[in-house]
Amino acid sequence: MHRGARARGPVMLHLVKPSPPIRSPPDNEILRLALLKRYEILDTPPEAAFDRITALAADLFDAPIAIVSFLDGHRLWFKSHHGLDSSEVRWGPETAVSTMETLIRGQFGVGFFVSAPLITHDGHELGALCVIDHQPRAVDEQSLRHLATLAALVTDRMELRLTARTAAARADILASEVDHRAMNSLQLVASLLNLQSRVTQAPETAQQLAIAANRVLAVARVHRNFSANESIECVSILAYLRRLCGELSEVLDVAIDVEGTEASVPTTQVLAIGLIVNELATNAKKHGAGPIKVTFRAGAAGHHELCILDQGDGLPEGFAADRLKGSGLGIKVVTVLVAQLEGRLSTDANPAGRGACFTVTFPCADPATDAGLRHQG
Repeated sequence: MHRGARARGPVMLHLVKPSPPIRSPPDNEILRLALLKRYEILDTPPEAAFDRITALAADLFDAPIAIVSFLDGHRLWFKSHHGLDSSEVRWGPETAVSTMETLIRGQFGVGFFVSAPLITHDGHELGALCVIDHQPRAVDEQSLRHLATLAALVTDRMELRLTARTAAARADILASEVDHRAMNSLQLVASLLNLQSRVTQAPETAQQLAIAANRVLAVARVHRNFSANESIECVSILAYLRRLCGELSEVLDVAIDVEGTEASVPTTQVLAIGLIVNELATNAKKHGAGPIKVTFRAGAAGHHELCILDQGDGLPEGFAADRLKGSGLGIKVVTVLVAQLEGRLSTDANPAGRGACFTVTFPCADPATDAGLRHQG
């Protein structure tokens, strides 16, 4: 790392820092380490924003080495290490912020060292922005002020990352609370409909109220499985269908097999997909026999394909899903949901033999999202 001789006159080494660092007392070292871990920056990959700061710091002093360093107990870890291959230096367990400069000098045998402390907004020193060279030289106050400004940019970025994580965590808590209240409300509505169906004198009315209660519970079931462990943008659809059909299988007391190809489907489509599967699987249980099969084929010619197959007596002669007259409410609901997906519903015999097959074909909302499909069947 020797840079060669420079054409300078005799110089003296001035170890001047931009401002006296705020030292954490020894009995506060546990607190300091806890605060450092709160920022979740240790052992993270390199980032261009920090690398630009060390490059600027090295250029400011015409030095070969600059590091953004954090003292983590027995080691000094480098978030950015301009001019160095190593990413950390390990020392004994008694290492403290106040001895960091001495330790760096002993490790690298430097002739020039200047640093600005990385001090959090609440006054805790977590590390330093350091500039290092093997050749001694003088340093002026203006350069030190610039170094302090660069160090402040490091801590500002850390604070922004912490604020963003905190806001995301609060948003997750709020979303979870909203989901919980929505589920409770749906279950309450279903309970009221079931209660009303029991006290209604007209059998047909009671039956329709019970069906309505079951549909409200279906919405709750679809929503609950959709909300579990998914990002806000997309859902892994095959995993979602397996969760949903696992619960639906217990409700209907029939085996439901799910297979196909995985894809990331936007959340705007997932609720409709789940309700379609619920309606058609319920219909298959009512009119079919044996296990139900759900398949999802992803991304074929820019379209997804969802199939629900049963092993019953098959469709009535002349049945057509696009002619709603005479069809049950379930098929009408499915038709509306398919329209929401801008898709097409078709019916045919089960190609495996006995029974019926309902197929929903709908466009991929974002074809680029599904470029990395992997076969799961």
